[in-house]
Amino acid sequence: MTRLKKKALLFLFPFLFLLIGGCVRIEYDATVHYDQSVTLETTYAFRDHPVMKLLNLRLDWDTWKQQAKENGYATRDYLSQDDYEGMVLKKTFDNVDDLQNIKEEWKTGPAGILVPPDVKFEVQKEDGIWFDSYVLTTNLDLRLDRIDLPGLDLSGSPKQLAERYVRQADIRFNLTVPTGVFVEDGTGLDIRSMKHVEWQVYGGRQNNMTLVAHVPNIKAWIITGVIAVVLGLIAFFIWKKYRQNVDNPDKTSIRSRIFGGLILVLTLALIVVTIRDELTTEQKTEAVRQAAQTDEFIPTFAVHGLLGTERTFLRFSQYMEQRGLAKDGAICTVTTKGAVDCVINDYSSYRPIVRIEYEDAEASLNNQTKWLNAAIERYKQERNRSFDRIYLIGHSMGGVAAANYILNQDEYIVDKFVTYDSPFAGTRLANFGLSASNFGINTGSPAIRDLSPSSDGLQAFQEKLETWPRSVQVFSFSGRGGEFNLIEPASSLLLEEYTNNIETETVPYDHFSLHRKTDVLRDTGRFLYEFTNEFNPVETN
Repeated sequence: MTRLKKKALLFLFPFLFLLIGGCVRIEYDATVHYDQSVTLETTYAFRDHPVMKLLNLRLDWDTWKQQAKENGYATRDYLSQDDYEGMVLKKTFDNVDDLQNIKEEWKTGPAGILVPPDVKFEVQKEDGIWFDSYVLTTNLDLRLDRIDLPGLDLSGSPKQLAERYVRQADIRFNLTVPTGVFVEDGTGLDIRSMKHVEWQVYGGRQNNMTLVAHVPNIKAWIITGVIAVVLGLIAFFIWKKYRQNVDNPDKTSIRSRIFGGLILVLTLALIVVTIRDELTTEQKTEAVRQAAQTDEFIPTFAVHGLLGTERTFLRFSQYMEQRGLAKDGAICTVTTKGAVDCVINDYSSYRPIVRIEYEDAEASLNNQTKWLNAAIERYKQERNRSFDRIYLIGHSMGGVAAANYILNQDEYIVDKFVTYDSPFAGTRLANFGLSASNFGINTGSPAIRDLSPSSDGLQAFQEKLETWPRSVQVFSFSGRGGEFNLIEPASSLLLEEYTNNIETETVPYDHFSLHRKTDVLRDTGRFLYEFTNEFNPVETN
């Protein structure tokens, strides 16, 4: 396994590239063996879809199979129950170095069409005493403009349609390693994923990734074992000598006692130095991760619901600020005419929270979506700071408006999205209208009408959910407690049906209080602001 520790795990990861979501499936299954060989099984499958014609994507399976056989792959046909057809390629590489030939093989077959020509990755070695760590960082640009298809020249509505399907990208990568090798996704070692881990990569965005492999330093373990045996023999000899002289203290050698003490001190010193070295390496890695977290300016935009004001997320801002995770960055107020005024509270944080207030909190879903867009642009102008990535959080209808914004914009990368009891499938207007009327809400308002499961606004929103960008990391809360259980879990957790990049939690709080509860805020802070790699495993064994 000595060569395994150098490259085996890290050279497998660049096998990820762009696919057109909704009509292409690509999976890589790599298994590392003890003899340093690597078996790679790749699945390419397409499903008949109008987007394929739109992208001028032509399938030539016979030619691709012949190219695969020329490259040393065994092939077989692939047919799934959900109408995907394609082929599976399988090849065992004698050693890790041969894997580097993959880049040449990418120039043929489906990869020759879809793989970005300038995929880059860097491997850095961090020497340890018992384990050497190898860190892979890569930047995969998986946007529509990266596809190299002959005659592809899209603009206007066709381009928007194609981009919506690119956001449905679903690339899976499975890695299995032998016992004794540990892998992590750059956020910390997880005992559940030490031997097998599955990653999912998403399209429609530029993906940044870190993979760390901790590989045993075989020589160090052998030397450690030899030293341990020698020290054990010496200790046994001293103990035996001492036992022989125990009945005659005068014969108990002072030198034996001193020698035994030195052996003990040296053993403890060796353990302390080793642990310190390993911890120092880990601390350096953690420092790099934290730097990566804080160097990019990523604002969080908070959208209230029907009964909300600028105070809806005040407790949220206070909690995050008290824990040093983010700061109350601004309040942006949107008038009934759609004009936006932003008051900036903080200019220093890289994680500002921007609370958005609608003066007309009963406006239609479309208006709230447009106003959210206007508030983001106004904040960007007032803050005088450019940014590409944003986080969104929304309570009740604010979550629906934020989700509708995600489906209809392509200006920003929405990296993370948190919803608090948001009625994505609508709500029973009889119950909600009765409760709302007690608070002075007009039960015939555009917002109430749009919350009906049969409303035109909600129907249009749900139709677009088929192209929900699975690159967005989602955390949805559902409230089931107190007197105001207005939203059914099937509605508040609806996004589960459209993405697997989601966490859900049902909490014992009512609709109007769950977003202010400490445990909910704690989980939200962990999700939003504690550093996590963009390529978190979606399944571990």
